[in-house]
Amino acid sequence: MAEHGSKLTANILSGAFFLAAAAGLYYGARPLSMGTNFQPGPGYMPTVIAALMFALGIALLLQDMLGKTSSEAWVAPKMRPFLAVAGIAGFALLIEPLGFIAAAFVLIVLACIAYGRIRPVEVLLLSAVLILACILIFVVGLGQRIPLLP
Repeated sequence: MAEHGSKLTANILSGAFFLAAAAGLYYGARPLSMGTNFQPGPGYMPTVIAALMFALGIALLLQDMLGKTSSEAWVAPKMRPFLAVAGIAGFALLIEPLGFIAAAFVLIVLACIAYGRIRPVEVLLLSAVLILACILIFVVGLGQRIPLLP
């Protein structure tokens, strides 16, 4: 058991994630009214979910630390899926300060890197076509007021 306890396992990481997420959810729900069981307020469900996540995190940690599971050692995941998510997050964070064109370009470049087998000329061409298509659909066709440039 001493050897098992020294490894960073998937259960330990999952338990720590659930504890951190529960703490964040509870912290965010603190200013909201709890209400009662019969008339719950806006803070009732987030607090209940935070408590359940906290219990799950503790259960995962205890299960692993007491040796009740055969959780494998954690192996770092490949970065490609995270690049696609980083592209979406980058788009959301960059659209206001840099405008749609730059934010969409960052999203497309990161998605292409995540895809893996694409050349720089293809990325530029794909970016130009997709950005133009989005502008034509959303700005011209639907009349959305999206800032194109900073």
